[in-house]
Amino acid sequence: MYDVMQGVKVIEVAEHTFVPAAGVVLADWGADVIKIERTSSGGDPGRNLLILQRPGQKRNEFFEVANRGKRSVALDLTQDAGREQLYKLVESADVFTTNLRTDARRKLGIEADDLMQRNPRLVYARGTGYGMLGPMASHGGFDYPSSWCRSGSGFAQTPESGRPPMQPGSVGDLTGGATLAGAISAALFRRERTGQGAVVDHALYLMGAYIMTQSLTGASLSGAQPGDPMTPRRVDGHPLVRLYRTKDDRWLSLCFLQDRWFADLARRMGREDLLADERFRDEKSKVANAEALIAALQGEFETKTLAEWNDILFSMEGVWAPLHNPAEVIHDHQALINGFVTEVSADDGSYLAASSPGQFDERPIGTLSASPGYGEHGDEVLRELGLGADEIAQLRAQGVLL
Repeated sequence: MYDVMQGVKVIEVAEHTFVPAAGVVLADWGADVIKIERTSSGGDPGRNLLILQRPGQKRNEFFEVANRGKRSVALDLTQDAGREQLYKLVESADVFTTNLRTDARRKLGIEADDLMQRNPRLVYARGTGYGMLGPMASHGGFDYPSSWCRSGSGFAQTPESGRPPMQPGSVGDLTGGATLAGAISAALFRRERTGQGAVVDHALYLMGAYIMTQSLTGASLSGAQPGDPMTPRRVDGHPLVRLYRTKDDRWLSLCFLQDRWFADLARRMGREDLLADERFRDEKSKVANAEALIAALQGEFETKTLAEWNDILFSMEGVWAPLHNPAEVIHDHQALINGFVTEVSADDGSYLAASSPGQFDERPIGTLSASPGYGEHGDEVLRELGLGADEIAQLRAQGVLL
């Protein structure tokens, strides 16, 4: 991990992925993140999420990605004694994060006012589905419906005739978590200068809207109104910004945002004749004659495998990339040498995962630690609060501590 957040203490009362992902970023940067889990139903529901988990897999990738590097304490916050331990933790904390709904926050006494009365310097960070105002303020949210579908991302990916696709991963959750960590960092920076705590809000819908802000801005600039017919913006008509299939039924992406790169591609393909063809003399003419150029390029790409094209195009002037699958990414030398994919150490072995976005001091993040066991650090954390063995045992006997 890095040390830029060393000495920062984060208390997390959050579940699933969105806000817990912010805790992972802060932990990767060196913060001590203490995850408070419920004492019933196995703790964070994310622990038991089995969607897409492969048979025989030891750890749940959804929980790992959102919780590695933390410590876990299982407290019953519905009991006064459980809340009192939480309050003690908050009194010495720098950051508190939550994504519980408003009614749950009020019931448990963990609203911003409740906690900042005990610690005015606290940075209180709250993640919601749809924001704190309006008719949907109390609605729950998840990544796909709240961030992907409602924001226009799903629409933008829908074929003109076909079913809208599922998102490729937890796009809103993970980008939302990373940007929430950035907002928390900004609030901590202000606090260090002024001593003033802060309430930081983020929402899945906000994250989705930000991801789609180019399209939203375009809709506004064009004067589009609800009910107006709209089609997703397509780049498929541009022959140099599209996917091409290779001989071995793999794909590669060309992304030539500068037309001057085409000459290098044509020469590497052995198709200098395309450079002399008046139909393809500049970008405007290439787009006007896109069908012919696409057919010519596709015909060439189908003559060789993706591995062969990788050798031919590796040092090409223009920007391109192979369409990798996850197994290829975790073994990609470029990802590994830069620490974009890094080792995560666990008691039952290690695994590879993407590191948090952002690097410091010109070095990779290094080996990280896996997610904690359910309530694994309860005794340890309460001892740090000054509780003795008898007091801890009494809390456990009362069902306050798992």
